[in-house]
Amino acid sequence: MKASVRQYARSLFELVADKSEAEAKALIAKFIIFLHRRQDLNKAEAIIEELDRLYEIQNGEIKAELISARPLAKEAKDKIAEYLAKRLGGGEVKLSDRLSPELLGGFVLRYNGMVIDGSLQNNLRKFKKQLLTN
Repeated sequence: MKASVRQYARSLFELVADKSEAEAKALIAKFIIFLHRRQDLNKAEAIIEELDRLYEIQNGEIKAELISARPLAKEAKDKIAEYLAKRLGGGEVKLSDRLSPELLGGFVLRYNGMVIDGSLQNNLRKFKKQLLTN
């Protein structure tokens, strides 16, 4: 049975947790060989992303991406960061933002593998689905 990216990342994260740099490097090298033998080396990039996420959680950091149709005011970004910090139990929120005109309006917030879609496009899609089911 193949292991998931999260399982691999959590295992490696726990393996190197209290190791010296030299010990961690040796374990990582063995882990890469292990991935190769299991023909899962193609998951390496996703495992690294998951390791990064686990590290951020352990250190109280929250990386989030805010995608909006138009630039948002600093106050709005601050409120979103504050909401996210409360929702995840505190920690420093590092919010990067990106514009995506195809959203039409609203925003999409991505963090820790989660998505909050408050875009106009998504709301219209839900409304259409609701009309078609009634």
